[in-house]
Amino acid sequence: MKVLLVTGQLATEVVSTYAKQSPIETEVVTLKTAVAAFLTPKAIIESLKNKKNLTSFNLILTPGLLRGDTAAITHALGIPAYKGPKYAADLSVVLDLLGEVKLSTTTPADELLQQQLTAKALAEIEKVENQRTILLKNPGNMLVGGVAVGKDFPLRVLAEIVDAALMDKETVQQIARRFALAGADFIDVGMAAGESQPQKAAQLIHWVREVTNLPVSIDSLDPEEINAAVKAGAQLVLSADAGNLDAIAPFIKDIPLVVIPTNQNIGYIPKNVSERVQFLEQIITKAQSLGVNNILADLILDPQEILNSFLAFKEFAQKNPAVPLFVGISNVTELFDADSVGLNAVLTRLSAEISGGILLATEKSNKAKGTVAEEVIAAKMMFLAKKRNSIPKDLGIDLLILKDKRAHEEPYNRNIETLAKCVIIAPEKVEPALLDHLGTFRIFIDHIDHLIVAIHYSMNNPMNLSMLSKAKQLRQCMQKFWKWA
Repeated sequence: MKVLLVTGQLATEVVSTYAKQSPIETEVVTLKTAVAAFLTPKAIIESLKNKKNLTSFNLILTPGLLRGDTAAITHALGIPAYKGPKYAADLSVVLDLLGEVKLSTTTPADELLQQQLTAKALAEIEKVENQRTILLKNPGNMLVGGVAVGKDFPLRVLAEIVDAALMDKETVQQIARRFALAGADFIDVGMAAGESQPQKAAQLIHWVREVTNLPVSIDSLDPEEINAAVKAGAQLVLSADAGNLDAIAPFIKDIPLVVIPTNQNIGYIPKNVSERVQFLEQIITKAQSLGVNNILADLILDPQEILNSFLAFKEFAQKNPAVPLFVGISNVTELFDADSVGLNAVLTRLSAEISGGILLATEKSNKAKGTVAEEVIAAKMMFLAKKRNSIPKDLGIDLLILKDKRAHEEPYNRNIETLAKCVIIAPEKVEPALLDHLGTFRIFIDHIDHLIVAIHYSMNNPMNLSMLSKAKQLRQCMQKFWKWA
């Protein structure tokens, strides 16, 4: 395999550098255009048609940002031509995969490879989901509200609407819809501690079920609230402990129940790992004697004792492999002044190592916004990594949001002035900007209807009420063009 790499003057050096990282034989040809993205199929054809050794190449790779379709190059020169990656840093990866993947004449190679890797990863997960009837027979797996949960499945994400009991219907339903769009498997309504609001508990279950088909759960220790929620259709209950088990057992029975090693009535929680495991086992044994059999165990992830908490999960899982685990990783994310993406990735990995079943996701604090989607992606990543017996890298799914694996910045060429007749230095003194006499625009994000909104402010009327009065019409128009997820 011999590949001709077409590029512009500014990128020649960096393209050559990354091409050498692959064993594939290549030759770099530099056309008389400074920026590679400004090349066109026509310009490439004109430059290469008289190249002497052209027929010795099996393939032509153009810049990924090339305008147009490379099929025209193939037709004119008789050699298959495809779009390479957008960034030279990805070139060696593309070259190494030649023959294994089908490149495109219109889509940059790096995008195409990512799409194929993602499709493969999702297909691998879907294959497992399609085997759920068989896998549910294995100890440690169970159905929760129609969702298969357990060690043989990807971690499921329960998105809790924290303090839902203090919210109105519109707010609760907005959050529920947002969590569902983010990929949550369950929507949980959180009640207010220290208050008993059974009517509100039932109301919350109904409100959520009006806007989503996902299973709905309730987070409360109050027996009356739990009873009301179950009657309203709650399909999972968080939580039972030594203090409320006797009261809630009669109306739980067939409802999956998360059990925690506490007695909130007297404020007791064991700190020692072994004691916590033993206390939880005692509560579960009692629950089973009361006829409650669909149980998940939550050893409680303490943000001040993270290692010991996971050790407790691990010890319990080893002694009780048939009981799925519920891991409240948002207990940590919400209380760390650190970006949630990395925290959620690592905590999900640890949860996968202990064969967790359900993850808790909350977005109470501003720094935790996006946690539901992050946990959903992390759950898929860690399932694939565990299934493939690999590290969570190059899976086709990732949580790289602000950074990339490879540096895409092209190095600055200090001799760049040789490519131009003169260098223009921007003056240090900045002239004051002149405002447009027709007015200005302000850009807002409508987080409720998922819109990017541009509002015009005229110079004569800062509020521009005539514009605002047409907001409904504008919103309908913008939905066609500015929809975002």
